[in-house]
Amino acid sequence: MRSKKRYRNLLSGAAGMLLSALAGFSLVFLGLLLFSFIMTRIDVSEPVLSVLTSLALCVGAYVGGYTASRRRRRNGLLMGLCCGLFMFLVIFALSYFFAGTAGGFSASAKLIMTLVCAGTGGVIGVNSAGRRFRL
Repeated sequence: MRSKKRYRNLLSGAAGMLLSALAGFSLVFLGLLLFSFIMTRIDVSEPVLSVLTSLALCVGAYVGGYTASRRRRRNGLLMGLCCGLFMFLVIFALSYFFAGTAGGFSASAKLIMTLVCAGTGGVIGVNSAGRRFRL
């Protein structure tokens, strides 16, 4: 009987992680849409473009970590880091598939930024006051 409960908790945690990552991805997408609109109005250099995409990734990772840990209400740092790692791996795989390049210093720096932001969101999400919500 105990293994059924543990299996159900594992599935619930995985589903919550996927939904939280989806919330983070949607925020990354909205951020990129906003920055794309801004870039049509003004001329943006390559370094500024890199900063804007990194900012969108960090905000999305923060929201993903926050919602993942807010949903579980325990293990905030671990939940945030797992969500951030999942988000980074999906983005890394998609960039490798579509652009053909995903390595270099930029990838490692973005991994660290994603993990820090998602972990911070996880810690803040689990310690936030209020009722637990479900996605």
